[in-house]
Amino acid sequence: MCKTLCYRNKFTGPRVKSDRFSERIPKEVYKRMPKHHKMPLFETEPVKLPPKLQVIPKQKFDYFLVLDIEATCDCPINIHPQEIIEFPVLKVNGKSFKTEAVFHSYVKPVIYPNLTDFCSGLTGIIQEMVDDQPEFKIVFKNFLSWLEMEEILKPGVNFAFVTCSDPDLEYFFPMQCKVSDIEVPDFMKQWINVKRSFCDNPPYVWPANLDAMMKYCELKSEGELHSGIDDAKNIAKVIKDLAERGYIFDFNGSKE
Repeated sequence: MCKTLCYRNKFTGPRVKSDRFSERIPKEVYKRMPKHHKMPLFETEPVKLPPKLQVIPKQKFDYFLVLDIEATCDCPINIHPQEIIEFPVLKVNGKSFKTEAVFHSYVKPVIYPNLTDFCSGLTGIIQEMVDDQPEFKIVFKNFLSWLEMEEILKPGVNFAFVTCSDPDLEYFFPMQCKVSDIEVPDFMKQWINVKRSFCDNPPYVWPANLDAMMKYCELKSEGELHSGIDDAKNIAKVIKDLAERGYIFDFNGSKE
């Protein structure tokens, strides 16, 4: 096991440690490093989050739309293009952080209609779960109707999509839109990456994945990992927990 530790300190910048030495990363290298590459790779001490507050601070958004996409895939050689096969979105109130509504649909892929064994093993989605489902173009039309019904697109309503990582809206969704000949809406070109939000607040630790954030927040996971709807529910738990600790969320991911 590698015993080298790279971590960051809000005030002193990142250092590299091993059993034999401790030295600061050169200043010129530090300046060139992307902000969120200045992060811990290994933790030697338990991560301690700020205590919970009596009142959740006012957020910048009326609603958070928590999204977790699952797509076709294979290993060791992946398929291209990858198509969305599960599209869940939770409407989370920006004051109470309660889930008020859920949009959830499985999606029938069209370019590679047969799911691989690897994909089914990873996501838990089997062929029978997508065969009779609508193609993404119809699913997305239904999703837009759902947004209208939930008054998310009403003038004056501030909302933000929330993901656990950038690829959902930076890669998978735009790729699917290209396959389905759909224009990417402007309101889906920026989002909140909850891992980045987690890292931007005390104790300034980069969580490796959703499971790590659940562990740091002392939350119990719901459902199965890589189930889109279950992951979305767990992300919603995390943002509520962080808000209760004083976190104020803002956009931190975007695609031109």
